[in-house]
Amino acid sequence: MKKPLLSQLAAAVALSAAALCASGLHAQTGNPIKIGFVTELTGPWTFFGTSCVAGLKMATDEINKAGGVLKRPLEFIVTDNQTNSSQALAASRNLDVNDKVLALSGPTSSDVALAMYGYAEQQKLPFLVPVAAFPQLTKPGSRYTFRIEPDAAGWGYAMAKYIEQVKPGAKVALMHSDAALMRAIMAGFRYQAQRSKLSVVSDILFPQGSSDATVQAAQVRAANPDYVIVSGAGAFDNVLTNQLLDLGIKPQQIIHPYGITTQVFGWGSRSVGSIYGTFFDHGTDTLTKEGKDFISRFDAANSRPPSYVENYCYVTPYIFKEAIEKAGTADDREKLRNALSALKTKESTSGVPIEFDKNGARKEYMYFMEIQSVNGKRTYQSKQRFYIERPLRLWKPRI
Repeated sequence: MKKPLLSQLAAAVALSAAALCASGLHAQTGNPIKIGFVTELTGPWTFFGTSCVAGLKMATDEINKAGGVLKRPLEFIVTDNQTNSSQALAASRNLDVNDKVLALSGPTSSDVALAMYGYAEQQKLPFLVPVAAFPQLTKPGSRYTFRIEPDAAGWGYAMAKYIEQVKPGAKVALMHSDAALMRAIMAGFRYQAQRSKLSVVSDILFPQGSSDATVQAAQVRAANPDYVIVSGAGAFDNVLTNQLLDLGIKPQQIIHPYGITTQVFGWGSRSVGSIYGTFFDHGTDTLTKEGKDFISRFDAANSRPPSYVENYCYVTPYIFKEAIEKAGTADDREKLRNALSALKTKESTSGVPIEFDKNGARKEYMYFMEIQSVNGKRTYQSKQRFYIERPLRLWKPRI
């Protein structure tokens, strides 16, 4: 008799978690340093969670093969949150109480991360968020949460500044799902659009679980916008994109607030010429030698190039390693929190600084890429068109 799907998944996750630390055990002498990694292996955000785990595993294997952390293996206990806030909260509590983890990490959905945020702050449990950008995750007063990805409201701001540069006074339509991430992105865009003298000619919000946008796409086409900002949850993002293209919206008119490899493949060759935002991409101009090596090794292992999700999740174990070593112990949560708060380092793959403010937020920056070609589900080419950053709370765009 076949095992139920969830049982098979649980077994696979347990095996994966063991594999993350097993390869370098011969070089270490202490017990594993356990970190709970609660991510989206099923549900609408699966394409983010599974991509994240791929980057995480690569870095963890490297660290353990090199001797681990404080001569102990680093072990991430990978747990499926099913893209469900209640499940994420239950998993966080279980990892804290039963597994006695040193810290939490893993969510790529902002809705899910918010549930974990509340628990981590209440229990004084260090929480390093690799890929979730809702501003409330690092709201004033946050002490135990640290977010690697820049604030989502800043993504919206960045899009407005990009459009302002390429077409002053442009008419823009917004199509987005009702999720925390998308709401924050669009709030940032609306705020800056007025100041950039852009006109929002259509603003359509889709309930979670939506699967068709035929009527709404026609409404957007009738509004005759210069650009359409498209941000659907999960596979719905592909639906939105293709239904707009079916109605005659040109790829050059479509802007995605963010894009990862699996999304670009989903948009397909029809989207050549469209724009997406990112924080790491094999087409950016500022890759380090280590970044190019990471891309090559990831591509060889996974038959596709990595994007910013895989990069942030690759960086995550190294951030923990550096913070634990600075703390001088892997058994004191408060010392780890203090070490994360004082961290001043860089992403080896991009050279971008990693430094958190007093609330756990990171410096804002963003790249905008134009899709040049898409080769099935194996690779794609993109070209950097715009870069923007905000040091010391001041946005300074650079073309």
